[in-house]
Amino acid sequence: MSIDFLPSINNNVYRQFPEFSGVQPSVQQQASSKGASGKTSITYLLIYHSKAQVGNHNSMPRVVRVVVNEQGKILKLTTSR
Repeated sequence: MSIDFLPSINNNVYRQFPEFSGVQPSVQQQASSKGASGKTSITYLLIYHSKAQVGNHNSMPRVVRVVVNEQGKILKLTTSR
């Protein structure tokens, strides 16, 4: 699946979360939903996986999930701790 606005979304995620720099997300098209205008819209779920360094020898998995609309606007961005 090719999304034209993916580099822009990646840059936003990398700026907010530098430890994800260079990580490519998995992309899933989500089910269509009807908005207030009654039009059907498509959203995409982008999931970034990385590991955060904790202490000297430990690391923990870290995930950033981004929901974007078909125009490339970020609707929701969440991260694990």
